[in-house]
Amino acid sequence: MSTAIWITLLVATAIASFFTGSLLTKRQYEHDELEKEVEKAQNDLEQFKQDVGDHVAHTNKLMGKMQDSYLQLVKHMEETNKLLVAKNDSEVVPFFSQEATEILPETRNNDVTRTEILARNAELQAPPADFVTGETGIFRGDSSENKQSESA
Repeated sequence: MSTAIWITLLVATAIASFFTGSLLTKRQYEHDELEKEVEKAQNDLEQFKQDVGDHVAHTNKLMGKMQDSYLQLVKHMEETNKLLVAKNDSEVVPFFSQEATEILPETRNNDVTRTEILARNAELQAPPADFVTGETGIFRGDSSENKQSESA
């Protein structure tokens, strides 16, 4: 009997070892999978940090370019303002050519005043000489004269 007991113990130990080994192997596999997920999450976090850093650096670069462009625009507007705005009345704005600048003061004296233009417009608004008030012609209503005008 002792052999049968030893064989039974050996079989029971083998079965117990098999289940224990499979259980430990399963836990080790799950542990390895979790470690892989943690490592992947850490890599993703590092990549995200790198992307955010690159984005901030690119944004700073664009903001610097925009600031430079804005400063150039302000400088250009100041130069344009100096050219177009006369500091005193004797300074001539270089908008027209030299010839036009010489002719303009002369033509101002020859211009018709506003009151003269308004008076001329009032004359033009008078009714024409052939304007007749009342009913005339075919609108007069006298049918006998209408027939004569049609036969003529």
